Amino acid sequence: MKTLAENERIVSESDLAQLKACIDLPTATPQQRAMVETLEATALLVAPEQIPPDVVTMNTMIECAALDSADTHRWKLVYPDKADYRMGYLSVLSPAGISILGARCGQTVVCRPPSGVQIRYVINAILLQPESRHFAQ
Repeated sequence: MKTLAENERIVSESDLAQLKACIDLPTATPQQRAMVETLEATALLVAPEQIPPDVVTMNTMIECAALDSADTHRWKLVYPDKADYRMGYLSVLSPAGISILGARCGQTVVCRPPSGVQIRYVINAILLQPESRHFAQ
């Protein structure tokens, strides 16, 4: 059994299955396919009810800040068909979205958007995480 290493991402098996379905669509780019394949190869996969409440999953709302600027963001991580960046709905298949999936509150993640300039985000707060309802009971 695989154990959790420091900074390793935790992803639910159901989230990964839906992500893999997204990259099978003809609209998925080779870069998006590669990001999901890397995630699958490196993340700790668990059942949804085993996701700790401080981990970013699909449909989690977070507050984060870019470390190299004064930019702060409040995002909900969604599948591409629900994405609307102006409304705070961040596609999981965007460079920032795939970088935060499976990360923990307080963790710094690195993404490289199409501009090629690396951006580091720190996840300051998880405002809502669907799987946390398992821990409230």
